[in-house]
Amino acid sequence: MADQDLTLSPIRRTLNHLAQQGLARPWTAKAKVKEGERGPASLLELCLDVIAKHLHTFPSMEMVPHHLMKEILDRRKNENMMDEDLPFFLGTTFEACPGDELDFISLKSCLKVTDEGFEMVFKHCPNLVALDLAFCELLSDRSMQVLRFSCTGLQSLNLTGCRNLTDEGCKSIAGLPELRRIELELCNKVSDIGVQAIVRSVGFQLEVLNLGDVRQMSNISVQIIGDHCKSLLSLSIAGNMQAMDMDVSDVCKKGQNLQELNLRACRRLTDGCLKPIGALLRNQHKKGIPPLTSLDLGGCGRLTADGVAAILPSCSSLTRLDLRGCKQLTPHTETLIHKYCPQMQDLVFPKLDP
Repeated sequence: MADQDLTLSPIRRTLNHLAQQGLARPWTAKAKVKEGERGPASLLELCLDVIAKHLHTFPSMEMVPHHLMKEILDRRKNENMMDEDLPFFLGTTFEACPGDELDFISLKSCLKVTDEGFEMVFKHCPNLVALDLAFCELLSDRSMQVLRFSCTGLQSLNLTGCRNLTDEGCKSIAGLPELRRIELELCNKVSDIGVQAIVRSVGFQLEVLNLGDVRQMSNISVQIIGDHCKSLLSLSIAGNMQAMDMDVSDVCKKGQNLQELNLRACRRLTDGCLKPIGALLRNQHKKGIPPLTSLDLGGCGRLTADGVAAILPSCSSLTRLDLRGCKQLTPHTETLIHKYCPQMQDLVFPKLDP
């Protein structure tokens, strides 16, 4: 053990020193940057990448701080991992944190892992709080059934791009009693039945709900979200072709804690959806509720310059606003945004015809 301590102490000291000196951002608070404008990687980020790539060469990782170990595990490249690789994956992970203490694991982009492999992981990690399964293409409803009974304390589940997930899998997810965050973006086999099963069961406690491009979901589900999900901090229904102004109104009237709202490419929306958004912001400011800071209206081509201008006086809290594709706006609209939104950090404005 002494030899291992001598080997790993420099790793720990170096990583902690870099973080303390501000040479990198903490993994839990990564700065938001515009796409294509990310600066060079910090020294800490480079170190973490190297450790993640060569993790199998370290005799033990028990001396690495827990928050940095989470980042290292998340950086591992999973695309080529198969079921037979998972025992080594878990063995390496358990050296840093025993299975009954592990609260986070990322299997993102495990393109070749099957339900059998995922089920083994779930059964060996019963106390998971957060689980990232994004773009695991072979994962199906069967894994969700095992997850429901194996990881009953799970609070955060990312299933983005899991295209084999259906309504049956959502019914199992609805049985996770502690769920606070669920991401189902691009799960195109999920319909109203699956969405509503989750919302009716645990919607009252959900804080993050991402249903972007869930193409079989209708606006009826959006209304039910408004009725049941009153604790939401972040909601995405991006790409919903049926959502109407009145659906946005339902969400904004009842979801008074919303801080992020993504309505991108909801093409039926008009200026009528802006009024409840403005009312939400005014009420949040009046009551001292943490206000809406991120609003995505990109691709909502029916919005007009007058409609956007009408709500801007209420938008002082916005730090991010996406209006790409809103061709009815004018250069004056952009001027008003800069006037009324002093905290704006990320504005995406459409390229207007001369």
